[in-house]
Amino acid sequence: MRATAIAAGLLVLLVGCSNGSPSGQPTTSPDSGPPMSTPADPTQPPPSSRATGGAAAVLPGDRYVALATALHHRGVAIWWETDLVKRWLDGPAAFDGAVARLGQLAAVPGTVGFKISDEIGYGDGLTSPAQAANFLRQARSSLAKVAPGKQILVDAVVPELGCLPWRGGNQEGCAQRVRLKYPAASAAAVESYLRGHLIDRLDLSTGLLSPGTYAGWGLTQQAAQAEIWSRIRGQGWESLTTLQSRKALAAADGYQGSATQAATDTTMYIAAPVAAGAKAVDIWTWRQHYQGKVFSLLAPDLAANPLWTSLIQERRHGVQLITHMTPSTMPTDPGSFDHECDLAAQAFTAVFVAAGTG
Repeated sequence: MRATAIAAGLLVLLVGCSNGSPSGQPTTSPDSGPPMSTPADPTQPPPSSRATGGAAAVLPGDRYVALATALHHRGVAIWWETDLVKRWLDGPAAFDGAVARLGQLAAVPGTVGFKISDEIGYGDGLTSPAQAANFLRQARSSLAKVAPGKQILVDAVVPELGCLPWRGGNQEGCAQRVRLKYPAASAAAVESYLRGHLIDRLDLSTGLLSPGTYAGWGLTQQAAQAEIWSRIRGQGWESLTTLQSRKALAAADGYQGSATQAATDTTMYIAAPVAAGAKAVDIWTWRQHYQGKVFSLLAPDLAANPLWTSLIQERRHGVQLITHMTPSTMPTDPGSFDHECDLAAQAFTAVFVAAGTG
């Protein structure tokens, strides 16, 4: 997820979209997250008492497999996470090597499929809908050969949605600018991938703008989110794929929001999409190094916070929640490793586990 750098570019593009004042210009409030981390150096897993079983025979000594196995034994579904777009753009050798690795990982118990793209067409090197569709076709064909029956998940941010273009006027102008900048991430492009049966599951960010921008347009950010998801439902996307939502809520040293902020985040990023047909919500991230800091949902001491309490409640109410984990940020002590897996399984029904493809 490249939210920080790309949001700056999006801000430039949006100059001229009025926020209700003569000099006001909208600013973005990205609902995506920073880049995923998938180190490519499998090493010995921590000797967790519960990270044992069939997976050990698949790739012995692979700590990515050990993490997936530990989560699977706790009832968590596994999605292997890789930036296959980068490998594809790097050339056939890199692409084929990554596909081969995913083929091996497909045999790990609990594997549902692969997350192969991080914000498709949104600053990832795919510059046209035709190029993105070509990538998706090749990825789908190649993975079907090495991992038959496994699903393909793509995440996407569709920035024009945040502009509310169906309202016309300045909102349509806002949308036109981001479509020109990110043609492979336009709503029409994403819908074409879905209608081409190229994506089994879509993790969707709605490209929300700042609260101030929406205030200038006469509504709240929360109302904008509800309106966007209602529009998505009206477009019928949930009939074309398994539709999921996504949002980066981790922060340096853990979520920092108050109980009021956590309630707002839960309503806007979980309740609104689920009410509109989203089958699950992807919450970035369990723990990841980013911009010189460690971003996570929980504090370093793993103490609960208002957001965590809310996530547990949502899970108990049947909401399907997903997060991201990689062994490079997990403790090596067996007891601590097991404890973190136990905690993750309390809130999350599935986890994107780094595939170790680099």
